[in-house]
Amino acid sequence: ARAAAADDLIEGAVREALGELKLRAVAMPAVGNVKFPDGGALTFEMHVETAPEFEPKGYKNLALTKKEAKASDADVADRLKQLQEGNARLEVAEGPATKDHYVVMDYALTREGKPVPNGTGKGELVDLSSDQTVEGLTAGLLGAKKGETRELDVKIDGKPARCSVTVAEVKKKVLPALDDEFAKDLGVESLAQLKEKLAEIVQKEGEARGERELVGQIDKALLEANAFEVPASLAEHQLEHMYGRFVERIMGPEGTLPEEDAKKLREKLQPEARNAVRLQFLVARIAEAEKLEATEDDLKAELEKSLSQSETEKDKTRTREVFEKRGDDIRAMIKERKVYALIRESAKI
Repeated sequence: ARAAAADDLIEGAVREALGELKLRAVAMPAVGNVKFPDGGALTFEMHVETAPEFEPKGYKNLALTKKEAKASDADVADRLKQLQEGNARLEVAEGPATKDHYVVMDYALTREGKPVPNGTGKGELVDLSSDQTVEGLTAGLLGAKKGETRELDVKIDGKPARCSVTVAEVKKKVLPALDDEFAKDLGVESLAQLKEKLAEIVQKEGEARGERELVGQIDKALLEANAFEVPASLAEHQLEHMYGRFVERIMGPEGTLPEEDAKKLREKLQPEARNAVRLQFLVARIAEAEKLEATEDDLKAELEKSLSQSETEKDKTRTREVFEKRGDDIRAMIKERKVYALIRESAKI
C-alpha cells in the first residue's frame, strides 16, 4: 500500500511539475533518489529530457534552384535501348567463345589441391563481357568451345586458386528489332507511341528528381540557419532506425554486420540522424509559428486520395485501418507538407 501510494504521488507530481514548469518532455521522465520517511514528505529527483527552445528563422525568401525536367531524344533512346536489352534472348552460337558471348559451364574450384567451400556449380551462366568475382575466369574462357575442359589459374579474394571448367554451351545475345511489332509485344500500338510513353516516364522522373533536390536545398538552408542541440535519446533512436533500414536493405531482414563494420556505419550515420531530428523540430516550430494545422477536412481528403489509389476492396479496408491506427502520423505528414509549401511560396526559385 505504501509503494502504491508513493507511485500515485510521484505520477501526479511529475505531471504537475511538467505543466507548471512548461517543460516539453520528449520521453518519459526518469525518477530517482526517492525518500518517503514515516511522518515526512515524499521527495524525489526527476530527470527529464526536453525539446530544444528556439525561434525558427531563415525559412522565408530562400534562393533555390530547380532543374528543368525535359526528356531529350537521347534519354528516350537510352530507355528504348534498356527495353531492347531487357527483352533480348540467348541463342546457341557457333565457334569459339568471344567477349560478346555467354558461356554455360560446370566448374570446380580448388586451392592447394583442396576443394574450395561452396566452390562447385553446374549450368552456371557467365557473361564474358563483364568482370566476374573469380578473377581470371572470363579471360580463361575466351576461345573455348562447346564440350571443352580447361584448367584455369584464377584468384578468389586476391588469393591464387585453380578452376576446372567444362563448357556446356556457348551462347550469343540476340536483340529484338526496334519496330512496331516490338512495341505491340509491350502493349502499345506502335514504336512511335512507345517512344511517347517513354518520354512521359523520363519527364515525370525528372520532375520528381527536381522536387527531391529542391526539398534537399530547403533542408540544407534550414539546418544552416538553425543550429541547436537535439535530445540525445531522440538522436539515438533515429540513428538505430536508419541503421536498421540500411542493414536490412543490403543484408536482408535477418542480416547483421560484423561489430567493427557496424560501429563505423553508426558513426557515419550519426550526423545525418541528428539532422533528421533537428528538421523534425524545425518543421514543428515553423508550423506552430505560422499556425499551420492538419484539419479533419485535410485528413478526410488524404483518406479519399488513398482510397482512390486502392485497387480492391481489401486494399481499401487496409487503407482505412492504417488511417485509424496512424492518424497522428498522417496529420504530422500533412502538417509537414504545408510547412514546405509555405517555404516554397515565399522562395525565389
